[in-house]
Amino acid sequence: MDLSKIGRSQWLAIGGTVGVIIGIVILPWYSISIGPFSADVYAWDVNIWGKLAFIGMLLMIGCVVVMVLPEPPALPVPVPIAMLAASALTALMVVIEFLDHNSYIGIGFWLTLVAALVAAYGSFEMGGRLSLPTGTSSSN
Repeated sequence: MDLSKIGRSQWLAIGGTVGVIIGIVILPWYSISIGPFSADVYAWDVNIWGKLAFIGMLLMIGCVVVMVLPEPPALPVPVPIAMLAASALTALMVVIEFLDHNSYIGIGFWLTLVAALVAAYGSFEMGGRLSLPTGTSSSN
């Protein structure tokens, strides 16, 4: 695999996906310490929004794998649009979780949000823009 063929926007999508993986799997979303006791809660343990963010992370990983393949398979949706949808889904789940519970937020929560937005921007820059067909229409 030739890493020089990977463009800036692809690196943003890849880096954002790695950040989402670290924020969801490794770092806690909620952390509380009272005296000598502390408790950490990770994305999967939060509620349905954390589980949906985890599924969004899995979709992002799949998009990155397809993106770096030398001969990607034919898909019904272009990879940049799929990556944009998966990263936007992940970021949306984090925002909804923030609106639901916004106290004792850990570093994994913020890393997931920022990394998902970085991946969304990278995939948008890569060509994840939806455009309407421009044809000539005659209005008689």
